[in-house]
Amino acid sequence: MENSFLTGNLELLKRLPALNSLVLHWQKNHRSELYTVENAKAGVPTLTVRLSDERSSSYHSRYDPVKEAIRQVETAYEGQTHVLLLGFGLGYMTEEILNRLPQGVAGSQVFVVEPDPGVFYSALQSRDLSSLLKNPRIVWCVGMTPDQIGDFWNTTLDWTVMEKLAIIDHPPSMARFKQNFERVVEKIRYLCNKSKGNLVTLMHAGFEFHSNYFANLAQSFTMPGIGRLFDKFKGVPVIIVAAGPSLDKNIHLLKQIKGRFPIIAVDTAFRQLIASQIKPDIVCAADPSYENSLDFVGVEDVSDVVLALEPMTHPDIFNSFKGPRMVMTFGGGLYPIMKDYRESVGTLVCWGSIATTVFDLAVRTGADPLVFVGLDLSFADGRLHARGSYSDDLLYEKVHAYNSIEHETADYIATRGAYKLVKPDGTVLYTDRNMKLYKDWFEDQFRQTGRKIINATEGGAVDRFVELMSLEQVMQRYADKSADVAGILHQALTEPVKADVKGLLERLSSIRKRISINETTLRRSVSQTRKILTNYGRNKPEELTGTNRVEFFDVLRAHDELCGDKEIFPWLSIHQAKFITRHIMQVNGLKADTQATVSDWLDEISQFFAALDKFHQYQMPLLDKALASLQAGRSKKFSRGESFPDE
Repeated sequence: MENSFLTGNLELLKRLPALNSLVLHWQKNHRSELYTVENAKAGVPTLTVRLSDERSSSYHSRYDPVKEAIRQVETAYEGQTHVLLLGFGLGYMTEEILNRLPQGVAGSQVFVVEPDPGVFYSALQSRDLSSLLKNPRIVWCVGMTPDQIGDFWNTTLDWTVMEKLAIIDHPPSMARFKQNFERVVEKIRYLCNKSKGNLVTLMHAGFEFHSNYFANLAQSFTMPGIGRLFDKFKGVPVIIVAAGPSLDKNIHLLKQIKGRFPIIAVDTAFRQLIASQIKPDIVCAADPSYENSLDFVGVEDVSDVVLALEPMTHPDIFNSFKGPRMVMTFGGGLYPIMKDYRESVGTLVCWGSIATTVFDLAVRTGADPLVFVGLDLSFADGRLHARGSYSDDLLYEKVHAYNSIEHETADYIATRGAYKLVKPDGTVLYTDRNMKLYKDWFEDQFRQTGRKIINATEGGAVDRFVELMSLEQVMQRYADKSADVAGILHQALTEPVKADVKGLLERLSSIRKRISINETTLRRSVSQTRKILTNYGRNKPEELTGTNRVEFFDVLRAHDELCGDKEIFPWLSIHQAKFITRHIMQVNGLKADTQATVSDWLDEISQFFAALDKFHQYQMPLLDKALASLQAGRSKKFSRGESFPDE
């Protein structure tokens, strides 16, 4: 009986190549004496695992594992759309969760984490798991590290349909793998916060992102990419300058480092550095808002600092900065189109703060160690940033005869400082939700990076997985290290950029034509929708016949084709992020609703058509202006006698 279970389960595992490969490898090394499967009194299998210290762990009740699983799930599950299950055992809890899970949610809903492949293999041997192995709602994380699980989660989950997450543990598994599961939960929680935060940001700022991409396209397309600096500073310390209040403590020491180690700064710290007569080698900017462009007011004419820009950055920065510039990308916006027509740009991480991008750039340069200054991530000394940042400008606007900048800062902190952190030495720090998330992100990255991370901030909240030193100590320890920073940057800036402007012009012109065709499809579909709604709205789709049935499904097909456009639909999703997120959930709900009427379907589709029409009105001027700028830039280059690869 055991072999027949295993044979059937292994056959189904073939649809899951990675898991199948793991199980086949484990099968060769499986120590059956460590995993004992017996029948419980209720007649179903139960499992006992012998641990390395000669103790044993019972994974299920010896009386009735099924009833036990029902009780375990009842106490932890409250109707959430998604579940993270920590511990699989023989699968009883997974089956009970699926019995309770709401239908109609697209994609994966249950993430099963089982650290011990031997336990999973025992389940394959002892039970028919076909209903689980065939279920597309389950994602299997067997024998994975917490970091691997986080990466898998991030690429597998459809964030637009996750409303609430239940984290449920299988108690015997939790007792055995407590530390492992804590790391998994920590990883998943901040990934959830990040992704939901990104979605909220997109809903509120998608218009700015999208508009800036097009406004900056002509300039950014022919800039040298930041990828030219990848692996150019191997084995050399890099100084990462954030804009926390403690930067004031050691900013003066950067003068002694300049020219020896690369100095990479966030945009918020740029004015303070220049005011202190320190020019970083690179400053990074990516914020789409006008407020962040204030970081460059008064320093636009600095000529020997490289400005690394993401195309979604506010156009004022692109247009005003007079020094050398390089382009970087987060992989979104127009980059999926741009990348086919130019040399590689260099993709960097952005996790909500430009400091995360600067850190990723430092990692990719090959530098070691990575040295932070100004990374407080807390309200140190009652301040938000080092003196001179644009946040001070914004607060000064509120100052009047009866208050002060200190009063406004204290008021801001009082409304945002929701987290109290007590350090090992008893020091108390206050931070807000966003900075707490950044702290968690940085410390998680530090643990994985494989380089020495030194926090020379001399204060602040970040103290895990780093070596705490003063900047003066760093300079003494690495006095014998240096690089030709100016020479490396000069070479990266002066090599000709391979960019096919003609090819990009043709691609964008083709997209413009497709939008015009979509407008025709939209008008026809709206006309059909009105006609069907008037006469057949109360019917179910399967009740339609003849021309009405054909036209109804024509409308649905038009909707699906417009949503399936791999170039235009992502633009719509950025511009109409809030609507599209809701629309996807509604359509998934309609697909699962057997009682949905023609009116239910077409009312929702009509809202999509209205959003698409608004997008077309907004998109065409942006596209036309970008095409004109590209063409003008191309003609300007030709007038100087320069050539492009497309000639």
